[in-house]
Amino acid sequence: MTQLCPMSADYFPQFKQKLAEDYASENVKSGRWLEHNALARSQGVMEELLPQGVATPDNYLFEIKTDHGETAGCIWLADVERQGERSAFIYEVAVYPEFRRQGHARAAFLQLEEKVRELGLKSIGLNVFYHNSGAQALYAGLGYAPTNLTMVKNLADE
Repeated sequence: MTQLCPMSADYFPQFKQKLAEDYASENVKSGRWLEHNALARSQGVMEELLPQGVATPDNYLFEIKTDHGETAGCIWLADVERQGERSAFIYEVAVYPEFRRQGHARAAFLQLEEKVRELGLKSIGLNVFYHNSGAQALYAGLGYAPTNLTMVKNLADE
C-alpha cells in the first residue's frame, strides 16, 4: 500500500536537485524560460522557497513510499494565504518513471487531502504545465478543476 511519509533530511538534497532540474526543463519546454540560465534560475527559486529545507515553516515535504519502503516519488505543499483565506498549494508532485501507472499518485493525493484537512485548510491548488496531459487527467479524476489558463503566442516562430 502506498504511504505518504514526511520527507527525511537525508532525502532532501536529492529531492531539491531533481526538482530544480525538472522545473528548469519544464519552464524551457513551455517556452517561459531560456535554456542557458534555466537551471540557475530554478535553483534560485528553490533556495528562496525552501531556505530551511524540510524545516521551512508552512511547507510540508513528503516522500511517496511503496509497500516495500521504496521512495516512488514526492509531494511538496505549502500553507499559503490567498484572498484572505489559508489554503494548500502544491509546488511539486513527482512519481519516478519506474513507479508510474501503479496508483501511487492517486493514493498519495487522497492521503494528502486528509493532511490538508488536519491543517485546517479549505482547498488545495496547484499549477500544471499545459503539455502534461497525464497530470491533467489525474487531477481532473481527483476533482480538481481549472481556474485559469495562461496563453502565449511566440512571435519568434513566425
